[in-house]
Amino acid sequence: MYSLAFPDMFAKSGVKTMLLEDHEATFSNLKLILSSTKNSLLGDPDFGSLLKNKLFEQNTPILQDLVIDDIYTTILTFMPQLALKRSDITVSSNGIDLFATIKCTNLINYELDAYTINLTS
Repeated sequence: MYSLAFPDMFAKSGVKTMLLEDHEATFSNLKLILSSTKNSLLGDPDFGSLLKNKLFEQNTPILQDLVIDDIYTTILTFMPQLALKRSDITVSSNGIDLFATIKCTNLINYELDAYTINLTS
C-alpha cells in the first residue's frame, strides 16, 4: 500500500512526489481520515468522521463509547484493508490530549499492527 507523504508530499527538488508505504501509509491514512470532518471533502460529503464535534463535550462513559463507535464505523467504511473488532479500539487521555489505540490486521500482508493516534492534534 502506498500513500502520499502528507504534508511533505514534494521532494526538495520539486520533481519527485514523496510516498509512504505499508505501516507508515496506513498510519498516515488513519490520521487523515479521523481528523477529517464529514462534509469537508468536495465530491464525497460522507467522507470523514464526527470526532471533532465530540472532542469538546463533557467527559462521560457514554461519550467514550460514542467516540469509539465513530472511530470503528469510519475505519470499517473507508479503510477496507484493515480488519478489526470494536473491542480493539481503546481511548485514553493524559489530561491534555486524547489518544486512540487501534489494534488491527492489515489484510494486504496479514500483519498485526497497533496504531496510537493523537485525536486532539
